[in-house]
This record gives sequence, C-alpha cells and structure tokens, in this order.
Amino acid sequence: MGSRGRAPLRVPAAVAVVVALGPAGFVAVPSLASAADPPVLARAPDAKRDKDGDTVVVTGTRTPERMQRSTVKTDVITRDEADRRGATNVAEALASQPGLVVNPGSYGFLGGVSALQIQGFDRDRVLVLEDGERVVGDVGGAIDLSAIPTGDIDRIEVVSGPTSALYGSAALGGVVNIITAPPRDEGPTGRMRMEGRSLKGLVLQANAGYRRGKPWAAVDFNLTRMDGIEKPVGPDLRLPEQSHRMVGIRAGTSLTPEMDVRIRARQFRDRTDGLETQVAPGLGRFIIDTPAQTDRYTLHVIHTTRIGTQGSNLRLSMGRQWFDNFTARDRRDSPIDERHDRTQRLQSFEATGTIADGTRTWVAGARAEAEHFEQDLTRTVSTSAGPVTTTAPEVLPLSYGIGALYGQVAQKLGNVTVLPGVRFESHTRYGSSVAPRLAAAWRITEIVTLRASGGRGFRAPSAKELGLSFDHSAFGYKIFGNDALKPEKSWGVNADVTISPDERMTFRGSGYANSVDDLIDLDLGHGKNDGGVASYSYTNFGRARTAGGQVDATFKPAPFLRAESSYAYTWTRDDVNDRPLPGRPPHAVTVSLRVEPGWKMELYARARIVTDAFLDENSRAPGYENFDVRVAREVWAKSQLYVGALNLTDVKQDPGRVGDTRSPLGRILYIGLKADFPWEDE
Repeated sequence: MGSRGRAPLRVPAAVAVVVALGPAGFVAVPSLASAADPPVLARAPDAKRDKDGDTVVVTGTRTPERMQRSTVKTDVITRDEADRRGATNVAEALASQPGLVVNPGSYGFLGGVSALQIQGFDRDRVLVLEDGERVVGDVGGAIDLSAIPTGDIDRIEVVSGPTSALYGSAALGGVVNIITAPPRDEGPTGRMRMEGRSLKGLVLQANAGYRRGKPWAAVDFNLTRMDGIEKPVGPDLRLPEQSHRMVGIRAGTSLTPEMDVRIRARQFRDRTDGLETQVAPGLGRFIIDTPAQTDRYTLHVIHTTRIGTQGSNLRLSMGRQWFDNFTARDRRDSPIDERHDRTQRLQSFEATGTIADGTRTWVAGARAEAEHFEQDLTRTVSTSAGPVTTTAPEVLPLSYGIGALYGQVAQKLGNVTVLPGVRFESHTRYGSSVAPRLAAAWRITEIVTLRASGGRGFRAPSAKELGLSFDHSAFGYKIFGNDALKPEKSWGVNADVTISPDERMTFRGSGYANSVDDLIDLDLGHGKNDGGVASYSYTNFGRARTAGGQVDATFKPAPFLRAESSYAYTWTRDDVNDRPLPGRPPHAVTVSLRVEPGWKMELYARARIVTDAFLDENSRAPGYENFDVRVAREVWAKSQLYVGALNLTDVKQDPGRVGDTRSPLGRILYIGLKADFPWEDE
C-alpha cells in the first residue's frame, strides 16, 4: 500500500473558491502564499548562493531563504553533487540521499518505475515539481524520476512532511522541486557530457546558452539508452530496452527595469521495448512485443514585477502540459493484439505577491488548474466470424478543476521566526478543503538552530481510482474505479536541530510523525466472484501512521576532504490490519567520502545499507548494500574525464522473489567526459 493523504474540510461558501474548469480553459482567482527571511527576499529567485556562499532555497516557503537558516528544513542536491554521485537522471541523484528511498524494484508491477518514498509515503503522495510546476503523467500514481534528466538542472530541493498548505493535493509526504536556472556568465556558454555505460548504455547531454545583460537564452538536449536484460530461460526480457530523449528551450529578458519574463518549453520522449513469449494450447509459442511510449510536452511562462527595493514583487505564471502514452501487446504473426492509449492535459495559472514589511514578510497568491484524463483500450479478439477490433474507454474521460487561495506570513522576533500559513482549495468534484500549517525556527546561538512544523496533508482521488475499468478476466480478475471515493487526509509534525560548531563540522537530528485517514486502496477483501472472475474496486478504509527520525553528520577536516554520514529510522503502522505498511525498510545508513588528493583528481565513494522490510506475515523484502565509486581527473580547465560504478558489488533483484526491492539492474559501470565552455580558468 502506498501512503495516502487528502482532506476535504468544508468551509463557508463565502470563502470557498468557486472555479468551474473544463479541459480547455480555466478561470483564476487571487490567493495567498509564503514568506521568508526579509534580507534574502531582495535577491532574485534564481540565485543559487548568497554573498556568504550559503545555498539559497525556495521550496519550503515559496520564497528565497538561506538553506542553513531556512524556516523549513530543505535538503539540496546541486548539479555538481549529482555529477559526483554518477547521476544522469533525478532518480539516480536522489537514490542515495539520506532519508529518501528510490528503488525501481519497489514498483515492478508498474514496469520498473523509479518513484520516491519520503517518511513512509510514496507514489502519488509525494509531489514532484519542475520549476515549481506539478509534473503530470504518472504510471499507477508514480512519477518516473528516471525519465527526468539532470543535464539542465541547477539543483533539486527536497522538503519532507505535509506541505499541502503551499502546494495542495498530493504533497502529503513531501515535495521534490527540480529547478533550472539561466546561464550564470555573460556571453556564450555551454556544457556537454558524453558517457558510455554497461548494458550498451549511452548518455549524451548538451546545453548551450547566451547571456548579454538581461536577455538570455539556452537550448538543452538529453539522450540516454540501455539494452534490455534477458530472463535466464527463453528470449523473454526481464527488463525492456529503454531510451529517453529531451529537447528544451529556455529564455528570459527584462521588459522594463522592474519587469522580467521567462519562458521554458520542453519535449520528452520515453520508450521501452519489452519482449515475452506465451504458449497457446494447440497453436504453439507466440512471441509478444510489449512496447510503451510516452510523449510529454511542457510550456511554462513566468512574469515577475519588482515593487520597491525591499524585495516585494508580484509573480505570475502560466503552464500547460500535454501527456500522451501508449502500452501494447503485439503478438507476432497474429492479429490478436491490444493497446492502451492514455491522454492527460493540465493547464494552470498562478499569481503570487510578496510584501516585505520590515521584520514581517507577507505572501499572497492564487492558483487555478484545469485537468483532463482519459484512457482507451483497443483490442482485437478472435470470433467465429474472424478477428474483431473494438475501441472503448478503459477509464471514463474525467475533467475537473481546482482553485486555491493560500497564504503565509513570516514574523521575525529576534532570533525566532514564526511562519503560519493556510490554503483554501475548491475542487469541482469534492467541494472545499482547508490545509493549515505552522512552522517556526529558533536560532538559539550562532551554532545551534531549532526548527519545528506541523500541518495538514490531503490528496484527491486520482483519475485511475475514480474511473478505472480494467478487465483482466483471462487472469481471473477485474478492477473498477469508484466515483464515490472521499479525499484522503492527514496530520503531520516535523522537528530538527542543527549544530555547527565551526565550518568544519555540522550535526543534525530530526524526527517526524504522521497520521493518515480515509486511505484509498483496492478492497481485496470484498471482491465479487462471477463465473470464476473476481471483481475488485477502490475504497476508502482505515488509518495509518508513520514516524521516524534521522541523524546526520558532516565533517570537513581539511579543504581536500569531506565526509558525510546518516542514519534514518522509519516506523509505520496499518491500523486496520494491525501490522506495518509493506515495503518500508525501517533502517538505512548512508556514508560518503570525497577526497581531492592533488594532481587535479577527485575521488568519491558512497555506501548505503538498507535493512529488510515487512511484506506480509510470511515474507519480508530482503535488505541490501549499495556501493558507488567515482574517480575523476581534470583534463583541461572546466573539464573532467571520469570512470565509476553504481552498485559496485552487483546487488540485484531475484526475479522470482515476490517483493524483492533490490535494484533490477545490478552493477552499472561507466566512463565519460564532461566539460564547460568557455574553458578558460576564472
């Protein structure tokens, strides 16, 4: 079961946001937003570091804050850190991040999707954003992070715990924000990466940009591919051949000294080609191709108007996403085939105003969304009159809209910052809901910072859960959606303390607890049997809890040496069945070491140990240990030749073992070259 959360608390009609949205348009209403440290607000939202070298983050409060002094704890993986981890996509960049679980082995029934688990919540209970805009096109509720390349990112920000007060539905377990940025230098700039991998893997990444004062433009390209992996017996593929492609354009300029505009457009194509065989009585063995292809297009426009000189501004954004996907079973030399076609559209408008008022910072904004989803099944069957092909809805077409008002104010009281916030949201299907949050940060001394937050999480049922009609009678079952589902809802609290005695070491401890009601899952205990075929549907039931903690330490005893270690504990409980939630490893240890021994070399090693996890009363998912290594040397200025290995000890999934969450790929070896332009030393 994936953890859930969405809460529909009724509010008076006078404050409800009334939005009637169809698949072709939307109507926006004003709203409220977030706040942060006033001195930082004067900086541009694209700023990566402040004058002291501290990373600037935006996801936890929707406004720029110094990471070390942020009111809401935000973890950051920069592009350079992702490269050191040997990552070419977001899944690999987050796979060894302390406190997170990213493992495609957990979702084998979805085709190897690399989804994320935070605080025991996974799939569609962790919100994935690109530059603050929700990513659509999930597979069974899971966004495939391996399909999002790292070539054009500036950093990835991760906020754990309920953040529905800022981001609405699905932000129950946390938020991952994948952030791009304009070229940092004047004139022409570029970046390239060529990498060869085992399994005949290939990675090509290229970025070219030009900046002259305020106007700038950039072009991004990514191509990755990998061979499939065969099963021990027969021509069947255990993992399909994969390819991912992305082409993007980004640009920006100043319309006036106070007004900036940015635009981002990208096209993704993800393709897998599987192969399996099936024996038909009296007909022999059929070879079946199982292709799957996704085309995703995104368009995002941001307009910012600066007001005064203290950091006040008005930000308007408009987004549009197109998602088209098909999966098929094509029997060679036979007309008996089937194909599933899925279409999803999302358009959005958001307005956010920030007012910096001395020690108080107000943010106010609004968001409106219009979303449409449909899924058709085309099937050819054999009849007495010959093959007959039919096309019918597999998920009934669904269109709905969301309008939201959300607000937040940051009040500095000496060394304490208090950050209350609330979101009112109206769903054309579920009416109104409210999600409050209260966060606070106390800088006790120059070396000790304490943070705490608590809030409401909620999640509306997905289109699949509402309208799915999946006929798998050949295997003895059918699955149906349930249009009477209620949204999920949760409460969660988080706290952490950071101690930095000096610039050479940092210690951090954190804890959390969550409670979720009205969980949505398949009701396998009340299936109906008709002629030997069982029918199941989704339903609201039960209550679940998650809790845990994490201890981190960072040491930099010398300029050429950096060491990090982390221990994370996760406890979960399914209160309906009085047992843990399945597939949640309770213990994880992560250790990394970076050494620059001289001779323009860099050595990086990372180890992760994960214990076994509960599956049911009779079985457990096996624990595992992963070791990643990377050795790089500068070839010329701003370039590196590198070699490395992911999962060096070749820990891999046993295909015949139910619930095995270890990596299905095993060891990946790679060698590559990356370089930035211009090549001159700064």
